Amino acid sequence: MKNLLLFIFLFFSSISFAQKTNSKSTDAPLTIAEQMPSYKGGEQAMMKFIQQNIKYPEAERIAGISGTCYITFVVEKSGKLSSIRVLRGVEGGKGCDKEAVRVISKMPKWNPGKQNGRFVRVQFNLPIKYTLK
Repeated sequence: MKNLLLFIFLFFSSISFAQKTNSKSTDAPLTIAEQMPSYKGGEQAMMKFIQQNIKYPEAERIAGISGTCYITFVVEKSGKLSSIRVLRGVEGGKGCDKEAVRVISKMPKWNPGKQNGRFVRVQFNLPIKYTLK
């Protein structure tokens, strides 16, 4: 009887351990979701936000540096942005890269992504173009 109870206890504890491990792996951000996250107000509103808040760094403007900075971040289940970093920066334009991260950090919450009817974390990449006129 003791062996049977011990076997049952070990069996159920191993199942609960497996579920814990499994739930952690599902918390990793997805790169593609059934419903991708979106900026509240749409793409046009996001572009307007970026244009209103971004400032061309003076050193890069004087040096004539332009290019595209690719930012990556995670849209959390709550819509908050996290893990904001430069994926590929503007060549010779570290100030542009820092400014892009600053502006993305100021963004309001997004509409989170969904997978199987549940909110999920989704990694999102966003290009920010710097052009001199």
